[in-house]
Amino acid sequence: MPVIEFAKQREYGVIINTYGSGGMGLSDNIEETYRLGADGWIFFTERALENKGEVLQQPCPVVLGGDYLSYGKCDQVTMPNTEAVRFAVGRLLDTGVRTIAVIGALPGMHGWEDVHDQRDGTQSLRIQGYVQAHEERGLTVDWRYVIPLLGWNQHGGVQAAASMLDSLPCPQAVLCLNDAIALGAIHELQRRGLRVPADVQLIGFDNVPESEYSVPALTTIDPHVDDYAKHAVDMLIERIEGYSGPARTYTTDFTVVERASTKLAR
Repeated sequence: MPVIEFAKQREYGVIINTYGSGGMGLSDNIEETYRLGADGWIFFTERALENKGEVLQQPCPVVLGGDYLSYGKCDQVTMPNTEAVRFAVGRLLDTGVRTIAVIGALPGMHGWEDVHDQRDGTQSLRIQGYVQAHEERGLTVDWRYVIPLLGWNQHGGVQAAASMLDSLPCPQAVLCLNDAIALGAIHELQRRGLRVPADVQLIGFDNVPESEYSVPALTTIDPHVDDYAKHAVDMLIERIEGYSGPARTYTTDFTVVERASTKLAR
């Protein structure tokens, strides 16, 4: 785990505490952290924080990870969600691809007005990039191909790809909002006799180790997770050791790792 590695390099230990996906999320876990005696915490939130991030005002230093606003309450590390997707989709469009599905949207995203003004949230930010890539080239998004999915895992990818193929013509390319979805989608596309990338190209997001070993190997957006973890650790230790400046936000860079599931490298 990169956070542990970078903390050890700075001669700090790491305490890990987890919370489930139900309940109130991060706020349900705060009181338990008081009993664990850490000098500071890196919090990760998978949902928007209530009360303008009041939960982040803690007696010890805090760094927030994730794709939701910290409201200036603490330092934050995040990924280039919009920029990375805009670039990857643009690469496909610039090769002449015109029908690109995106799998992993929130239910209820039926048009630009549903995401245009969103300032945080993984799905909203990545869908913004998908739309912007089209708009920059004077193209209109076919919102039928914005496929909702709550379960960001391989099974969800299988189900979403199946639902899409049962109701719509096969797109020329599919962007999945994480690699697990993409691996499931590749399985379902091939099960139906479609060739990747000859019939449909496919891109994931995260560059997990499994992506290199799928068949075909998965083209994916690498959001530089090691850099993400290093900056989270460094900013937290700076606070622990006395830095008292204004809250900072660090956004990682990204790389599109071009593999065999697309024709981008050909």
